[in-house]
Amino acid sequence: MKTMDKLKSEQDRLCMWLSDDPDHILQECGNILSLNEFLAIHKQSSAYEKMRELLKIITEKGGDACQSFFDILRQNQACYPKLQQLFSPNTQGSHNPTVVAVGNSVVTAREITNIKAKSLCMKIETVSDPGSCQSGNVIGKVLQADYSAHGGSVICADRISDATIDADVDFSVSVQTSQVYAGTVDETPPSSSSQGLAVNMIIEHKVELIDCLRADHSFILQHVHAGCIVTDRQYQNLKHICLPEKTLTDLIDQVIDNGQISCSLFIEVLKNPEVVRTYPQLKDITRNL
Repeated sequence: MKTMDKLKSEQDRLCMWLSDDPDHILQECGNILSLNEFLAIHKQSSAYEKMRELLKIITEKGGDACQSFFDILRQNQACYPKLQQLFSPNTQGSHNPTVVAVGNSVVTAREITNIKAKSLCMKIETVSDPGSCQSGNVIGKVLQADYSAHGGSVICADRISDATIDADVDFSVSVQTSQVYAGTVDETPPSSSSQGLAVNMIIEHKVELIDCLRADHSFILQHVHAGCIVTDRQYQNLKHICLPEKTLTDLIDQVIDNGQISCSLFIEVLKNPEVVRTYPQLKDITRNL
């Protein structure tokens, strides 16, 4: 079955599954959708209708757009667990389930049976940069095709048989945010695939924007969240970073990483009269945006 036909036949189920977090999947589709298409989706009255409009636009584009969207769905099974039914409809009884970990998360898929020991310690501690795109960590011998960890994540997939433990058992897992920063501003450029006019403008004025917005970083964060430029999860992570400069650096990096549409929406927020009143310096900066 062609990818487009597959998406059409599964449209109703996809709309329901993706409605759990419509903002996240829209962010993931930033390089597929135009700004007008993104706004048309955002105008829909409910999460389900937003996803129906998204599927309609993707299938009308056909070809490469359908394949790119299908790949995005495959990569986001951790965010939408029911998507596993799309890729592995007959997984019941499988000994190697698909497990995907993203966004500095920890996933355990351990099997332990009938072992004998005085104690068992399988404690995991990992330190990650919230702005990083590093590969994740897979603990245990697993099949690469069945387990995929991204963005500083951890999958625990140990299988232990014949287990009897006399004393302590420690399977604790800890993912901590790094407190060591190379500098206030990360100058690493985004990949060329996400480059566009709005992206380049944000990159060019990144330092000025951070210096200006640090006066009240919570205010701009609220406006960016309200404009669906960041997901609820990203907003919560950014809100709990102690240093304003680090918050703004991570925020702008995420906006840049999400591509042209995200940067265009961010520029519109910066030009909002209420925002300009809060940050008078923005008037001079946005003159060039």
